[in-house]
Amino acid sequence: MQFVDRKRRKYPFSSREGKRPDIFVFTVDMIPPEFYQSNPVLCYLNLPTWQSLQKQATNFTNAFSVSPLCSGSRAALFTGRYPYILVNEERSHDGTRTQLRSEDVVYPEYLKASGYLCGHVGKSHIGTESFLRSFGENCAPWNRWAPPIWDDSDYHSYLRQLKVELPTWKKVIQGLKPDRKRKGNSYGGWIQQKNGKVFPVEATYCHYLVNRGLHLLRTMLERRKAGQPVYLQIDLFEPHQPFFIPGGLEKREEFLRKQLCLPESYEKWVKNGYLWHEPQPKIYQTYRANWGLYDRKTAFDYLVANILQMEVVDCALTRFVEGLKKYGLFQDAVFLLTADHGEMNLEQGLIDKGVYGHPKVARVPLLIKLPGQNTAKVVDVPVCLLDVAPTILSLARIKVADWLDGENLLPALKGSSWKRKQPFLFESFWHVAPNPAVAIHYYEGKGKHYRYVYNLCSEIEELYDLNDTHYKNLILEPGLTSLVKEIRNQLFEFLNDDIRWRCYRDAFRLDHYADISDESSDTQMFVPE
Repeated sequence: MQFVDRKRRKYPFSSREGKRPDIFVFTVDMIPPEFYQSNPVLCYLNLPTWQSLQKQATNFTNAFSVSPLCSGSRAALFTGRYPYILVNEERSHDGTRTQLRSEDVVYPEYLKASGYLCGHVGKSHIGTESFLRSFGENCAPWNRWAPPIWDDSDYHSYLRQLKVELPTWKKVIQGLKPDRKRKGNSYGGWIQQKNGKVFPVEATYCHYLVNRGLHLLRTMLERRKAGQPVYLQIDLFEPHQPFFIPGGLEKREEFLRKQLCLPESYEKWVKNGYLWHEPQPKIYQTYRANWGLYDRKTAFDYLVANILQMEVVDCALTRFVEGLKKYGLFQDAVFLLTADHGEMNLEQGLIDKGVYGHPKVARVPLLIKLPGQNTAKVVDVPVCLLDVAPTILSLARIKVADWLDGENLLPALKGSSWKRKQPFLFESFWHVAPNPAVAIHYYEGKGKHYRYVYNLCSEIEELYDLNDTHYKNLILEPGLTSLVKEIRNQLFEFLNDDIRWRCYRDAFRLDHYADISDESSDTQMFVPE
């Protein structure tokens, strides 16, 4: 038996004998599903490296986060356990958990303790303590929501090497306040150098992070002992807004402006006087008012900028993959690509993410390439970011003693018929406004895949057919009454079986007493369990 903390003999694990692969993890932040799933928008994107990876990796087409926010989602990804972090630090109430506790272990700590040489570049957003334990004192993760472009001295040195000045805004995308007259939030836009010259793609922050990551990798390769495996993790902020669109993309922008159109649901929202015409919890309208994308021209700028920012990310990804190939590491390594959470991208007049259960904020890409793999595989069974930790640990031949909520995806990666042991939850709490909510996936195969959302502060619940990208709330459809009852019972069983979910269980039981099968009489918990 081995331990992450050898002095206190805590966090035990065991390692199986055998060759362990190099592992490279590349994450992006807030990416809409239409950027990586088959749909009309994808046809207009220029993402050669991303799409090349899809052709030589296993593509999990129904991958989801378990939180709509960066902090909670990343906590789940790196611990393999449901997060108690339900709010980002910038908007949290005093005393609310926004970082991992010191006793929480992230999976790279197991890799390091088992002999992996570990390195990291980019964001943390779950607190820097666990990252420093995993990657050493020279690790420099940032913990705020946006990258430290204006005060990262290493980035400024990188720009000086390129003979590029700091960026300034050339054209800004700005929403409106609810009166639809005064200026509201800024979502970034197009940039230039402070001297007015073109700001090149290679000077963007994501390219700087990849450049830093490749320099770190070279140092790691020089240091590693014979046979020692390497783990390198690069966490980007992009394509999350605020956008930083460099120069040199004018032709691409011109092409996109001729080809794209605003989402049909956005046009319906505008036509309906900026109100949504279907049953929906109030939280959605709160976010529409906050984002303020009332003006069609401004909304179209956002749509175009989001795609251009994604193409800048793909350029950075290209550089990273080419660097791995240069060192002869790519083919025989594990390569994992995913994101923190989704992006509404003007669907129903919404952008960014929010504390609600809409599928677009929950869907994430998940690509995993095994050593030697060069052909595409597709897995449609629902998976979530909780599954990343147990899967990587399994690939590294590590078995941990502590409980993980995620499930090992290795059987699916190797082509075996695989089915989840149990469904997974998605929960939200606080961001722009509070909305405690819990969602569950109902999957029966053969096209039956639904997402049910219980909103504790609204009488309106949500039900989405995840095979339909129109995202209509089906909760009041008369033909689905029996299905809704079945899903409610499945959710109640999940909430009732785990003490962690009592925060939702009792309210859910009261709201749906007529639908659920509940024989319990000790609802006040007089008798200890």
